[in-house]
Amino acid sequence: MLRSVGQALRRRGVPDQDIDDIVHDAYLRLARYGSDTVVREPEAFMVRAASNLAIDASRRRARSPFVETDMEFDVPDDAPRPDEVWISSKRLESLNHAFAALDPLTRQMLRAQRLEGLRVDEIARYHGLTKSAVEKRLAKGMLLLTKWMEEA
Repeated sequence: MLRSVGQALRRRGVPDQDIDDIVHDAYLRLARYGSDTVVREPEAFMVRAASNLAIDASRRRARSPFVETDMEFDVPDDAPRPDEVWISSKRLESLNHAFAALDPLTRQMLRAQRLEGLRVDEIARYHGLTKSAVEKRLAKGMLLLTKWMEEA
């Protein structure tokens, strides 16, 4: 009998997740009503009660603009936290001081390699130096910047 009530609800378009609850409530109505009065067609009574309960539930959902849920939505924020922004700005400030402390030629070579994307041989040709001299100057400059940043 309960299976046929569930099938009747499915035919009426009741969502599957609601069927068990509605059938249970309809059975409780039958039990309450049947304790006072004789029910000649219990299955028909259950189908009618379940249909009415489904209609009531549908009306309640239509009136309620919000869906009740127990879930909490924890949406991650991709923006950096204020303390991370502050730390990053301090590190950038320190890097700018370190970069300014380099000699102008090393600073120019590092800028050409790191920011403009020039290769070592292009930098060497531009400055009229050997490739080895440019490599040593770049390595020394990076070492000084790294030490400065570690101390900061």
